[in-house]
Amino acid sequence: MHIDGWTLLLQAVNFLILVWLLRRFLYRPILAVIAERQAATERVRTEAEAARQAAETARQTLEAQRTALPAERDRLIAAARVEAEAERAALLEKARTEADHALEEARSRLADERAQALDALQRHAADLGTQLATRLLRDAPSGTLTRPLLEEACAAVEALSAPQRHALVDGIDPVPVRLAVAGLLPTEDAARTRDRLAAAFGRPVALEQVEDPSLIAGVELHFAHSVVRRSWKQTLSEAREEMTRHDSARSDADALA
Repeated sequence: MHIDGWTLLLQAVNFLILVWLLRRFLYRPILAVIAERQAATERVRTEAEAARQAAETARQTLEAQRTALPAERDRLIAAARVEAEAERAALLEKARTEADHALEEARSRLADERAQALDALQRHAADLGTQLATRLLRDAPSGTLTRPLLEEACAAVEALSAPQRHALVDGIDPVPVRLAVAGLLPTEDAARTRDRLAAAFGRPVALEQVEDPSLIAGVELHFAHSVVRRSWKQTLSEAREEMTRHDSARSDADALA
């Protein structure tokens, strides 16, 4: 078989031209499309992988949260119990304090009312005893009760020192003395009293006798600047004050106890 060299050359040239044309107009576009498709595929795969990883992360987060929910629930319940217990203790303490305060106020008020009632009762008893003693003394013979008290009053003046007696008379001559009695004394008793006072002062005495039923029984010797009292009115008044003073002191001591 005869092979023409020009024919082979032309065919080779044609083949090379075909290859060049295919490479230029077909192969490169196809490669570009393939590369673009590969890039798109890789991008989609990368996005899919990122989405998968994000989903996995979200799943793990949700799983961790789901796992932590019982512990968080228990923690919240425990914290709520602690807070409720603290609030309950605070309320109980406040209620106890208020109750103690109210009880203390009630005790103080009851003690005050008791002391007032006891004081009123004691004063009433003292007044009643004074009234009863006054009635009994008014019914007794005045002379029997007055004479001993008159003797005591004169003796009290006689027991004074000379300067004290001089202060009573204030240098007046005769010495003015007003004798207050529950009932007027007999003349001899008045004269004996005047003589005793004159002897005590060493000068004459002008004795004026005045009736004062409020004295109950006894006398009051009124001088220029002083009074010597010896009467049942004074005695009963002092006894009443002493009684109420002792009772009040005892009541205060009981209240403090």
